[in-house]
Amino acid sequence: MGRFRGRLRRLQREAEGGMTLVCPECGEEFVVAGDVAAEFIVALWSKETGQKGHRKTPEDLVRILDHDHNPGAFVEKQSGLPFLSREVSGMNLGGELIHDA
Repeated sequence: MGRFRGRLRRLQREAEGGMTLVCPECGEEFVVAGDVAAEFIVALWSKETGQKGHRKTPEDLVRILDHDHNPGAFVEKQSGLPFLSREVSGMNLGGELIHDA
């Protein structure tokens, strides 16, 4: 039953416009719902400034922000392109948001 629920959640997220992100360093996969690039930028801003966003940061984004490797380098699984790239996100961000420390 648990596998069936997991599949249903994945299908629901995909229907909501989410995507599967892959860490290029360790290969861990994350399924993130919604407008991923925009939500990521807001969550990153919130985390770095301590300011509250317009709503609570979704748990799937909290997981990628807390990941051991640079979440700004994650790639979108289906295309293999960086999820923040113009081709995937539809936004021109003008450079990297996160730099490795």
